[in-house]
Amino acid sequence: MVTQIEAVSTGREEENFEDVQQKIAAPDPQVNIRKNKKRTFSLKYKIKILDALDACDNASERGVLLRREGLYHSVVSGWRQYRAQGKLIFSKNRARKQEAKQNKLIRENAQLKKKLAQAEAVIDIQKKVSELFGQSILPHEHRERS
Repeated sequence: MVTQIEAVSTGREEENFEDVQQKIAAPDPQVNIRKNKKRTFSLKYKIKILDALDACDNASERGVLLRREGLYHSVVSGWRQYRAQGKLIFSKNRARKQEAKQNKLIRENAQLKKKLAQAEAVIDIQKKVSELFGQSILPHEHRERS
């Protein structure tokens, strides 16, 4: 950056100083683009928007709705295809499947806790037996501290 004092002391002309000032004052032509995360929509929201679009009488009303919600027609048409295929319906079967998965995980967790308790009991018994026979199962480092 050249200041006015440097321009005069180095013998440069005033025009150069003005050019430098204009370059400094000019906004950066590079645009900083922030990548937004992909938006996700709940099933209830999708159904609500599709119902509202179906209730619209003409294309201008649909356009107003899409602009208000910040949606593109291509996204909504994809939702319509899913609805036509039966994939966009919140059914009791879906809720039952989710509940069944949750119950399965709860049972599995209980079984693993039971196995862990058994393994800890076996380890405790092994420690007691080794103490009775005078043998230590602990590494040499731990025996020296005791």
